[in-house]
Amino acid sequence: MKASVCFVFAVVCWFAAQAEESPKILTLSKVMNELNKINKGMNKSRTLNSPTINDLEDCCVKSALDCFRAKVFHLSVTDAKLIRSRKIISHELCKSVIVSVSDLCNVLFQKAQCKSCDSYKKVDSQTFVQNFQTLLQKVS
Repeated sequence: MKASVCFVFAVVCWFAAQAEESPKILTLSKVMNELNKINKGMNKSRTLNSPTINDLEDCCVKSALDCFRAKVFHLSVTDAKLIRSRKIISHELCKSVIVSVSDLCNVLFQKAQCKSCDSYKKVDSQTFVQNFQTLLQKVS
């Protein structure tokens, strides 16, 4: 009897964990789709400060996401649909399912020493988008 109760409890916990991940994955997928649209239609000559995975210290993912969220408006697009895509990306990155990525770090390390957005190396727009996509994949 005890073994079956433990098994049922484990299954319920597993389903609860899967349900929590779904909104995060859906949000990240939406951001990636919008970012792909922008990448195809943007002027690639602009340079922006961009964190890379190698630049990030432990627990600085939220800081890097905030940097990308702020800099996404500096991507050079003129099409109305792509301008809307920038707004969608910024809005989606503000959602609590994304922001909560660093909750564990806040508990374990209190406050990490993260770089400011402008201290990262400037790269062309295409590299900026690639770095952004890499970080989103890491978060997911």
